[in-house]
Amino acid sequence: MATDLFKKTLDPDNDLKHTEVNGGEDIDCTYKDKKVSYDDYLDIHEERSERIGKGKKPGSIGVFSGFGPGTMKKSYEK
Repeated sequence: MATDLFKKTLDPDNDLKHTEVNGGEDIDCTYKDKKVSYDDYLDIHEERSERIGKGKKPGSIGVFSGFGPGTMKKSYEK
């Protein structure tokens, strides 16, 4: 039951998958259908849980729009 809750919360798009191999001695992990290490798999879950803790969506990332004229006040300007 807890696994379903974590799956629904941390992976709503179902892009993280894992399968047991060798009778459960090892785990194959994929992210968006590309093989990743187990450490990367755990890192993705950790990043998503941190985002949820901050009140953000688990899969969204911020976009930097850059600097432009008038966006930053220079220290030498009044």
